[in-house]
Amino acid sequence: MASNLSCIGFSFADNESFVDAMVKLATQAVETLTTPAGDYGIWRSASGAEIWFHLARQGDSSEIMGLTPFYEGESTVQVALTTALRRPEDNAFEGAFYAWVAPDAEGSGAYPLVFDAVDFAAVDAGTFPLKVDVRLTGFAQELQAWPNEAAYLASNDSEDQATLAPEAFIPIGLFAAAEGASDGDEASAPSSMALLTGRVVAHRVLTNEETGDTFHWLLVKSLEASYDIVADPAVVKGPLGVDAVVRIGGAFFGRIL
Repeated sequence: MASNLSCIGFSFADNESFVDAMVKLATQAVETLTTPAGDYGIWRSASGAEIWFHLARQGDSSEIMGLTPFYEGESTVQVALTTALRRPEDNAFEGAFYAWVAPDAEGSGAYPLVFDAVDFAAVDAGTFPLKVDVRLTGFAQELQAWPNEAAYLASNDSEDQATLAPEAFIPIGLFAAAEGASDGDEASAPSSMALLTGRVVAHRVLTNEETGDTFHWLLVKSLEASYDIVADPAVVKGPLGVDAVVRIGGAFFGRIL
C-alpha cells in the first residue's frame, strides 16, 4: 500500500528499518530552520525528495520529535492563509493552514483548501489573513490518467465515474470534517485530503538515490493553479505524459515561499 513516504521513494520492510533509515538521514540534514519550537533539520535529495525533521532542543543537543516528508517541486500557488489548524496528535512543529487559492482583496478566493505546512512553526499566525506564495505538493493515494481531454471526457459516460471538469479541485478533507460535525461528532481539524483533476504540464520518473526506488513527479495545471504531485508507481493507472488528464486523490503538503 502506498504511503506519503513511498510517494518519494521510501519503503521499509519493518519499523526497525524505518527508524534506522530516518536516524541516518537526520544526521545528514545539514540545513536547519530555527523556530520558537526548535529547529527543523532538512534532508534534501538530488531528486527533490525531502524529509523535514522536528528537532526539540535538549540542552546542547537535539531530540527528534517527528518528521514530515516533502517534495521541492516547481509550483508557486498564491493563497490567503486565514486559519491555523492543530490536531490533537500534532507536536509543536506540526499543523495545517486553511487557505483560499487565487485570493481577492478581501482574502476570499476561487476555492478553499487545507494543506499541512512543513514549516508550520516558522509562520506567524498573528498576521492572518496573510497572502503568500506556497509550494504545494500532493502526495497521491490514487492517480488515474487519460492520454488527453477527449479520452477523459469519454470515460465520464460510465455510470460509476464521477463527473468532474478536466480542471477541478475538491477539498474533501473540509467536507469530511463538516459532515462529522453535522452528525453530532466532536469537531476536529479537517485533513489536507483533496481530489483534483488537471492537465499534466511536466512529468518525470525520478529515483530516490538513498533507496534506489523510483517515483513519479508531475506538474499539474488544475483550477486556477498548478500543483506538484508525487506518486508511488503502484498507485498509477493509465498513461502518464505531457497533456494527459489526471484525476488524483491525496494529501497536500506545502512550504511558504
